[in-house]
Amino acid sequence: MINDKSAQPLLDGPIPGQALTAGLGDRPWQQPARYATPDEALTYYVQRLTQPELANKLFDILEMGVPVDEVVDGLQLTSVMEGIHSIDVGIIVAPAIAETITQLAKSAGVEYVGMGTPQNKDRLSETEVALALKESREKLPEVDKLVEETMELPEEEAPAGLMSRRM
Repeated sequence: MINDKSAQPLLDGPIPGQALTAGLGDRPWQQPARYATPDEALTYYVQRLTQPELANKLFDILEMGVPVDEVVDGLQLTSVMEGIHSIDVGIIVAPAIAETITQLAKSAGVEYVGMGTPQNKDRLSETEVALALKESREKLPEVDKLVEETMELPEEEAPAGLMSRRM
């Protein structure tokens, strides 16, 4: 504590949270990329994707219904974070990676969701559901009253504890 009003406080201490951060240049994405050209990066991807162990994992992901473009985005993001290549190189090689994945899936007989294909044709989007609800409420305004009358909502208990708000 400073007793003398003329004395200046010392501001040499660490910034709060500084111990939780890494120093400048300590992260892989803060270093020069391992592969600087699109050719080098594409060679890296093709070599990794054609390894049997990784290819089987890739096929499992595709069979679950994950679209090819999302798989490519995930691969790119991971590689950028690991310092494999820059984001620019990743954007340039993305179509070639997608084509490689689709050709691998075709040759293995794996069903996949192509780029830009809707994932679930049977399932309505949130927008379609909201529009249908709006139209039904406009046509049948008494439906809301019936729903409120038939549904008994449990009474909520008043929040208690250190961080609760007063009503």
